[in-house]
Amino acid sequence: MSSKLSTLAIEIVETITALIDPADLRSLRLVCRGLNEKTLRDFGLTNFATVQTDLGRKSLQRLQDISESEHFAFYVQYLHINCADDGKLGRGLDWRRHPSGCLADEPNGANLLRDILSQKLLKCRSFHIHSYDEYQPPHETDCLIPSDAAGIILSIVAKAGLALRAFTIQCSHDGNGRLDTPRLQMPLSQTPDFVAAWSHIEELVLDYAMTVDQGVWVIHLIASAPRLRKLSLGFYEAETSFITLLGSLHKLNRLEELSLRSANVTVENISTLLLNNCETLRSLTLRHVSMENDGTWATVLKNMKGQLPHLQNLLLFWLKQETNNRRVIFSKMTRYPVVPGSEDPGPDKRPRIERRRIESVSELISLRYWGGGRRVVGVEYHGVGIDHVLSALADTVETT
Repeated sequence: MSSKLSTLAIEIVETITALIDPADLRSLRLVCRGLNEKTLRDFGLTNFATVQTDLGRKSLQRLQDISESEHFAFYVQYLHINCADDGKLGRGLDWRRHPSGCLADEPNGANLLRDILSQKLLKCRSFHIHSYDEYQPPHETDCLIPSDAAGIILSIVAKAGLALRAFTIQCSHDGNGRLDTPRLQMPLSQTPDFVAAWSHIEELVLDYAMTVDQGVWVIHLIASAPRLRKLSLGFYEAETSFITLLGSLHKLNRLEELSLRSANVTVENISTLLLNNCETLRSLTLRHVSMENDGTWATVLKNMKGQLPHLQNLLLFWLKQETNNRRVIFSKMTRYPVVPGSEDPGPDKRPRIERRRIESVSELISLRYWGGGRRVVGVEYHGVGIDHVLSALADTVETT
């Protein structure tokens, strides 16, 4: 059977291998040389499209080995930088630092990573830096923190001219979640080489506790990305002026996905931002967002109706409004019939999420509850007929 399989056209073999799990694909490749060659593409995309590293000595050596492989280097597209099991980055290398704590020029580990990315992994142009929390050592030279990792990648972009496709920094908001501003090497983002390379980026996710002093830098990054399609921002200290500046960027008019966490907005600036992207916006997520200047979310929802023809994904969670930041709830949404069996009970056996059906809407809307009562603090919808959902939400906005 295996000999017959190996004689099939490569397109047919790839159709078959797309249906089997990675473990079986590895076993299939061991059957014969013919199948090994014909399954190379699927194997490469499955196992090497995304490569993990903690920027430690052993991890960078593995990355270098992959980059020197004539078979697999071609398939690497996404570099995911994640802390090792001990919660640290960059173990086993010397990361020289200035007295300020910032990395000294040209650390060996950073040089090695630059050479790998600029000379060998030529399709790896998406980077994801993830940390549960920002680790703040007193200038240790045997490890890195996420801020260092972000600064290293941005420095490589500037010095090697990497035309990025996607860049993500993701730190948990449950902990500190902030990044150390000096270590981000912000001045490099002003250089012509950086701006030219950055102009290719399509996805930007800065989902960490952004501070006020980083706002101008972030606005510059966004303004320098005319091809941006996905934007996700998180905040620690948010000023409404940031969203106003964001809405004033004339080039920011092609977003397909927008997500804001812990932001402060007004009716005017959030409405402007959304309407600037009305012809392309497909997905909107707002979490822990506060409405300032006595505005109401009902007004925003009404402003959205009929203006976002392509919006099909909506998630609102833990919104606030009024001068004392009262929590917004949508508990009147429970008037719509619940779909039997859709409840997702929590540890106390009360439903935390359930799905309900709105008249004239093709898909179900998910309601998220909080506390012992029936307070709906979150809603999520995926489908067409978004105007009916917006109307229903606007009519059920309450505060508690």
